[in-house]
Amino acid sequence: MNSKERVLLALEHQEPDYVPLFEPWIENQIMEQFNGDPYSTRIRLGMDCLPLGSHPSNTNAYKNGIDEWGRIFKDGQYCGGVVQSYRDLEHYTAPLSHAADWFPDHEVKKVKRNYREEYALFYAWHDCSLGLSYLSMGMENFFLACYTDLELVKAVIERSTLWTLALVEEAVNNDVDFIVLGDDTADNSRPMISPRMFQELILPEYKKITKSCPVPIIWHSDGNIEPLLQFIVEAGFSGVHSLEPKAGINLQKIKQNFGTKLLLAGNVDTTHILCQDNLTLVREEVQRTINQGAPDGGFLFSSSNSLYSGHNIQAITEMYRYARKIGKYPIKENIGELV
Repeated sequence: MNSKERVLLALEHQEPDYVPLFEPWIENQIMEQFNGDPYSTRIRLGMDCLPLGSHPSNTNAYKNGIDEWGRIFKDGQYCGGVVQSYRDLEHYTAPLSHAADWFPDHEVKKVKRNYREEYALFYAWHDCSLGLSYLSMGMENFFLACYTDLELVKAVIERSTLWTLALVEEAVNNDVDFIVLGDDTADNSRPMISPRMFQELILPEYKKITKSCPVPIIWHSDGNIEPLLQFIVEAGFSGVHSLEPKAGINLQKIKQNFGTKLLLAGNVDTTHILCQDNLTLVREEVQRTINQGAPDGGFLFSSSNSLYSGHNIQAITEMYRYARKIGKYPIKENIGELV
């Protein structure tokens, strides 16, 4: 069984030969330490999924300045948003044709030629209906406007959904096997907006996205998203990532309550386990995650966020090595020696 077949079975909630290994986002600083690119780094770590698409040159997103949607960046870091009125919204609405820039033809052809048959190809975009909206307006302004100017908020959300739909269409046209849509909706204690408001404002937008897409979409959000998962099922998403343990997400509980409805991906701690050099702790975390998430299929092994600067390279390498070693189906819960 090759990597592509392994992932496709997991997406169908079946048990492949091994638990598929996955990581939606890897920072450049990490890839540099592996002397690699988004493909060679993942292949070196034994992953089964490779990304399609790239960050175009004609955008300020995650660079410097104000980007097409009104987000302010300085040295790649988000600093605020400028959309405060309908006039601002009109000015900071990228043409939907811009979505094609994220799938440069020469690169897409190269990736498909080299990897299409062996690996599952995915496209990952961060900040969709909710995230792109509150970042465009600035978080404080957005959440205040939810009570003082809800119609403007709805207009910004609609714009963000239309952009997401354009990206999804491009990804599907370029033959991805699945899509990851990131929309951070919670902090470590609770969702950023109430479940009632989420149901009113965001759920209808998510339904538009999933109904437009013939391939599985995995929804990503950090934080305590448990109160929202019923809506993620209702929206029609195929899976959920990142299941952040720091936010109190209990993978075993999520598996019991949602494992037949959503593919689960993530849950390996990124804030402590991957930042230190005790590899026994890494192996224990890998064992826990696989024991809780992998039985009966429907699981992609992944960190609970991304691989980013500050992580220990040895910890990352050991995480994926050990996940492949013990992730053979059927999953056995006897820890034994962590070697």
